[in-house]
Amino acid sequence: MKQNTFDCVKMKHDIQQRIQREMGGLSTQEKRRRTEEAIVADPLLGRIWRDVRRVRTTNAAPST
Repeated sequence: MKQNTFDCVKMKHDIQQRIQREMGGLSTQEKRRRTEEAIVADPLLGRIWRDVRRVRTTNAAPST
């Protein structure tokens, strides 16, 4: 049996630690803004994000 040398739990932990260091002192609003900027800049996630935003805007209930 081939032994797997990739540890996805360690990778997830390392990524979460890096994000915590990068965003540790930011306000909730600033964290959200930076996260949205990163998503929009991603070639795949950005397209999905824009599609969802467009659908939400199009299907928004009219205000009374």
